[in-house]
Amino acid sequence: MSSINVISINPAQSAKSALHPEVFERIAREYRVDREMTKINLSAKRSINFAFGISKRISRSMSVKLLAARAVAGVAMISFAVYQGLSIASFSMAWMMLILGSSLLCGLFTRFTSLVSLAFFGYVGIMTAVTTATPDFAAIIPALISIIFMVAGPGIYSMDQIMRRGMFRYAKQHARSKAVKLAENRLSYRAMRYL
Repeated sequence: MSSINVISINPAQSAKSALHPEVFERIAREYRVDREMTKINLSAKRSINFAFGISKRISRSMSVKLLAARAVAGVAMISFAVYQGLSIASFSMAWMMLILGSSLLCGLFTRFTSLVSLAFFGYVGIMTAVTTATPDFAAIIPALISIIFMVAGPGIYSMDQIMRRGMFRYAKQHARSKAVKLAENRLSYRAMRYL
């Protein structure tokens, strides 16, 4: 009679090739977290880039040129504001030039300040042209400078870039915690443990 070969299996020891449900659960959770983070990060990055006017299209050499242009325009506006004289009693064009020049010089809130100063200098230029029938170049030139920096942005060598990085890091951490919570809520699979 032929002998039967019996394979002995120890139930306390798992085979090396055994599939563990916990591994699949962890892989699925990480995949969902990464997918959710990508969705959240893209929208946060677009919003932050739009607010600060910084994009990937601006290279380092272009940022150096923007830095030089910001420095020249900022120093010119500050010196013109000081030359005109700053009166504490009223808010005048000199104060607005001082604010815009300081913002350009530091690269701080460049797009927002350019938008506000464009509205202010545009209003002053239009009202002066309507009332006196001559253009006011002291209002037209800062309005044109505001348009340039509102469109081009401050570049990567600015305070806006430092704030943008900090906000993006915070958004990334917030997105990760939110994605982990979403993945845990969606993943209802629980591995059964066999005794």
